[in-house]
Amino acid sequence: MKPSSKVWYTIKRSGEEEAVALIEDAGRVQYDDNMNNQHILRINNLKKTDSAEYTFRLQKDDGGWKSNRLGVTLIVSGLEVKFHPAVVTEGQRVTLTCSTSCPLTDNTNYIWYLNSRRLTEPESQNKHLVLDPVTIQHAGNYSCAVKTHQNISSGEKTLTVQSSTRTSTAAVAAVVAALLVIMTLLHRAATSGSGPLFCCQLKIQHNS
Repeated sequence: MKPSSKVWYTIKRSGEEEAVALIEDAGRVQYDDNMNNQHILRINNLKKTDSAEYTFRLQKDDGGWKSNRLGVTLIVSGLEVKFHPAVVTEGQRVTLTCSTSCPLTDNTNYIWYLNSRRLTEPESQNKHLVLDPVTIQHAGNYSCAVKTHQNISSGEKTLTVQSSTRTSTAAVAAVVAALLVIMTLLHRAATSGSGPLFCCQLKIQHNS
């Protein structure tokens, strides 16, 4: 007996289990069948809100329902840009990674953007974008995309590159400040008459 109705549902488990029927949407949500009596749900232009548990039900001519109690869980994950190391000084090596929890094939094509402008160098077509050595000119907002029939893009993440000159200046300033403290302590000790700051021990050995 052929089914008179077939419906895909998403399962919500907030307190009590609730099944919400999916309505076919031309170009986005489609029901398909094949010769092996398989019922296929196709969802195009996936969104994170599509993450859910899905199940399928058939209604027979006699009005009864047959359902698949073992649902299928779909998790939709986006792309994310990650830096290593997180804090960068010019002259260092920094690796940017286009990260996702979804398994992608080795021949996946990646696209990198800096301040919304596409990077065209060959090395910018990989999952990892290596800047070695990194310069102040590399600072900016980076995003990545996976090249498919529709590009899937990440959000922007800001790379801040610290100046090596500024770092050296800060280190010198710290040393100078430490020397000033030591000189101040020496001066106070000398003028207070508290005796020498340093002492030495002389040992005289008599030959018998």
